[in-house]
Amino acid sequence: MVDTAGTGAGAEGVEAPLEPNGPNAPELTIFDLAPEEDSGSDTLGRYRYQAEVAARDCLAMLTQDAIDFVVCEWHEDFVVARTDGSVELVSVKHREGTQGPWTLAELCKSGGLTHLFDRWCACECAANVRLRLATNAALKPGKGNAGILARMCGPEPEITAGLTAMAEDVARQMLKVRWKQPYPNVPDTPVSKVADIQIPEGFLDKVVRFLAVLEISCKPPHRENITDVNIQRLLVPAVEQLQLAHVDLENTYRAVVDRIERANRDESDRGQLAVYIADPSRVRHSKQMQLRIGRRRITRYIVRQEFVYTSVQLPTFPRGQAPLVAPGGAKLRRKLSRGLVPSDEAAFAERLRSAWYTTWSERRSGLAGDETDLLNLSTDVLAMAFECRSHARGQVAEGSAFGGKMNDLLAERLKVDALPSPPPFQLNHLHLRGLAYQLCDECLFFFSEPFDADEEAS
Repeated sequence: MVDTAGTGAGAEGVEAPLEPNGPNAPELTIFDLAPEEDSGSDTLGRYRYQAEVAARDCLAMLTQDAIDFVVCEWHEDFVVARTDGSVELVSVKHREGTQGPWTLAELCKSGGLTHLFDRWCACECAANVRLRLATNAALKPGKGNAGILARMCGPEPEITAGLTAMAEDVARQMLKVRWKQPYPNVPDTPVSKVADIQIPEGFLDKVVRFLAVLEISCKPPHRENITDVNIQRLLVPAVEQLQLAHVDLENTYRAVVDRIERANRDESDRGQLAVYIADPSRVRHSKQMQLRIGRRRITRYIVRQEFVYTSVQLPTFPRGQAPLVAPGGAKLRRKLSRGLVPSDEAAFAERLRSAWYTTWSERRSGLAGDETDLLNLSTDVLAMAFECRSHARGQVAEGSAFGGKMNDLLAERLKVDALPSPPPFQLNHLHLRGLAYQLCDECLFFFSEPFDADEEAS
């Protein structure tokens, strides 16, 4: 949750459960561990800010292979899961300008540093867990203060001299916070003054390790600026790199943030979570936990689903460049001929196949998700082709050629708005028919009863 300073991804629809014990999973993943239930302000503005900070990582997924998915309100404000098996717990802290820069003491108390430390410990300080404290506010400079601390954090710190002394200051501030806030992984040292705190054995070493996996980032813009900054610095470059046309930037950004907010607020199974935590074995509740993660997970595909386009008609061939001619085509021609599709319609089918080839070559992102996007879209188109073939057979005399009727039905029914899920980028109806003809050329369906297209060519 987000407090005065802020804390939060998943999907509204349930995807396939994660597989934390799969062959590529790290030995310990934080998604095996139930998060604590946060409490705090429900101020809509702060929730929105938290979602907009999460949107920065979600939009980055569009152009970066390094990020696998984001899970909202899990352990911290959100968790970034990376393709290398590492995960990053991110705590978001918004600070009003009237409050001034963060001091070291405030960062440990209301800035969430102790909270991050406690959650890291709950994850058994695993080697694959990294941490980020993201705040819009400045850090107070000067020896022993928050500005110097930030420069001492991470695996390659800018400053190394005085690290032990800084870690001792951080440890004492965390132990002070523990006097009033019951963090399970911070020892209780009931004394009256910070100077009198005796750091428990082993605690200082753990704080030093904590600082080595921590990043304190002041990159998120202020609440009044973050929308414009995210659109211009993240969404616009993504749209350009993906070569998308007619994207409504403001409505797309709003839709992405709204989706993140819905994931943040999904508490439909809070009771199940309580049962999961209470069960020492937790084995029979793991599926429930995975379903909860699924509802909070934001993937690259989910972000692409939220894109909003203007009503401008997309041209079949991109303007300003020579169209590409799709390779192959011989098998498609034989199949259309066997199905008695008229020769002019067969020639048009070749043109549409080239239109699809040109569009796919230009619009594909170049990221690992391309093949899955193409598989999903191809599956939807194939399903429609088989449906059209079934109807075409029923509308001609038994044993008669039905390819012409099937082609008519494809033209009538294969529409973008008829697909069960949105395409990965903007297409028009003719592009879908071009993809259908390409799938036919790959021998995935026929305009007649199946035959050996290779053997007939010989």
